[in-house]
Amino acid sequence: MTTLRFVPYSSAFDTGFWHELTRRKLDIYRLDSSDQSIFGYYSNDANDNMPALFNVDHQCFDENNRISNQQQQYFVNGTLKLVNTIEEFKAFDIDNAMKSESSILWNDFIQGNALENPQKLNRFYLLIFADLKKYIYHYWFAFPTFLMPTSFNLLQPVQSISERFSIDEITAITKALESNQSHACCLHNQKSVISLKKAIQQLNDQPQSAADYIFIVNDPSTDPAHPGWPVRNLLTLLYYHLHSVDQLNVICWRERFRDGQRHVNHSLYLQLKPESISTNGDSIPPSTGWEKNERQRLGSRQVNLSTSMNPIHLAETAVGLNLKLMKWRLAPEIDLESLEKTRCLLLGAGTLGCNVARCLMGWGVKHITFVDNSRISYSNPVRQTLFTFQDSCENKPKAQAAADALQKIYPGIKSMGYDLTIPMPGHSVTDSTKEKVKEDVNVLHDLIRQHDVIFLLTDSRESRWLPTVIASVEQKIVLCCAVGFDSYVIIRHGVPNDELNSSSSTTYKNLLPGNKLGCYFCNDVVAPGDSSIDRTLDQQCTVTRPGISMMASALSVELLVSIIQHPLRGQCSAMIRADLEETSAPEAISCLGIVPHTIRGFLGRYSTVLPTGEAFSQCVACSPIVRRAFKEDGFSFLLKVFNELNYLEDLTGLLAMQLATDLNEIIELSDDEEI
Repeated sequence: MTTLRFVPYSSAFDTGFWHELTRRKLDIYRLDSSDQSIFGYYSNDANDNMPALFNVDHQCFDENNRISNQQQQYFVNGTLKLVNTIEEFKAFDIDNAMKSESSILWNDFIQGNALENPQKLNRFYLLIFADLKKYIYHYWFAFPTFLMPTSFNLLQPVQSISERFSIDEITAITKALESNQSHACCLHNQKSVISLKKAIQQLNDQPQSAADYIFIVNDPSTDPAHPGWPVRNLLTLLYYHLHSVDQLNVICWRERFRDGQRHVNHSLYLQLKPESISTNGDSIPPSTGWEKNERQRLGSRQVNLSTSMNPIHLAETAVGLNLKLMKWRLAPEIDLESLEKTRCLLLGAGTLGCNVARCLMGWGVKHITFVDNSRISYSNPVRQTLFTFQDSCENKPKAQAAADALQKIYPGIKSMGYDLTIPMPGHSVTDSTKEKVKEDVNVLHDLIRQHDVIFLLTDSRESRWLPTVIASVEQKIVLCCAVGFDSYVIIRHGVPNDELNSSSSTTYKNLLPGNKLGCYFCNDVVAPGDSSIDRTLDQQCTVTRPGISMMASALSVELLVSIIQHPLRGQCSAMIRADLEETSAPEAISCLGIVPHTIRGFLGRYSTVLPTGEAFSQCVACSPIVRRAFKEDGFSFLLKVFNELNYLEDLTGLLAMQLATDLNEIIELSDDEEI
């Protein structure tokens, strides 16, 4: 008698599978390497000379995606083992994994589950290590099958059904199987389809009628003489459950559609001499099934998608990789989606603006807009990290050049640049310039409305006044960053909310509510004026130690991230004394730590202090009277500020306070320290 041999599966992946695996690894599994249930499928409609493919795609992770067998797709349950290191992958105990998977399969065989549900005739195991930095995926498939019996003996050589049956018989068989969607079934008298379980019962009762039963199994193999792996498992199942049957008839069903016609004549007919399978108690027969590699040796395979995947998609995934790794162990509560959606307006595209933008990108912020009216000079590129020497040669506008640079660094960013002059107190507006200034005010106001966070990064005090007023009225988060030669200050402005009861946020004594925090101008007793008058070159330029701007920019962004992660965002409180235990003021804590009001750093002595200041009721920028004047009078109010000396002091009552106070007793913050 001839011994039957089988064609093993050849694994096949849809590219979408790797995308979905990557997403799940980063967002769901993380460091979890426990077994995950997935499913794959095979088909019985392959063309000649094709391997017996076993497929997995992006839908294979969720059973809800499984639909009824269509287009000759037959689903198989399996186990995914996604390990965390290449060392774990290489040292993985494949024998134990095979034994575990075979145990599930064997129990379904001996308990009859596979007879009732032929989908349980097959299982698979998929071991993977995903190198998400290089987009190289190491994988190894196992399709367990049993080494019992040791051989399957044919009563006659393998035939195609066209050699065994007449055209009318094939037509009758085809018609009988038209409604069959099962992996395997039985055909009784070439007419009626019955279940495997029923066929086994009838054959064991009347073994002499074996010729009247033909078992049908959907076969992924295209080999004209050798069936595929599902056939082997079916035969093992039948051999175990059949008794005293001397003949077993099997059709390895294959279909092919050409020109709208169904072709089945290439299906195989097997006639076997079954033998009884006996086991020792509950012991599991030896099994095999690990897939061979490309060199036809027992070993894993790998797929490299770094060259075939969309570069922009690769960049997007890589940018988020470090951030998502934080969530695995270090900061599981962090909300990365809120950061990605945050729209940031950077007023100033110089040294601070460039560094802030780079740091924002590192946190996954994708919406960044620059405002600046300067052009790139030869001194800029070495300090302003988004510009090059070529940019200075072409004298490009800073705002647009910075936006273009972000796009080159990361195409997934949404960056824009506006060449815009911010109107300022002390800089008079004439009739000839009034319309242009009004237009600039409207553009600035629209930009502030459209963004969630405003960074004040300009190089003069007065250029920060109008954005502070507008942002205060629009209740936006504002971060003001200013640098001196060896010092810096970062202030998060309070977000005024007249409807908020100030007492509702004072559960703890060591807190100042977010709506009561002072702005950049709250410590001033004079209104900002034209700071460019009577200044030497070194006073007109921002002269600082090179590291200062990077330190200040980084801390500004880190402070923003802490604000965004706080449930109250801009309304979160600040600790009045940051040297006290954090537990004394939990309302001022985000998942990343405290959320201070002000950060002052002094590089000369490498020290940092975190003062907290209350909003000044007579502030020239954020006080209620200024906000009300801007809301009610709009541009006419601004014209008075731009053109009339001491108008703001008079409006807010600062002038009267100055007249009643000995100015020698007032400690002013010098512009040199702040700019």
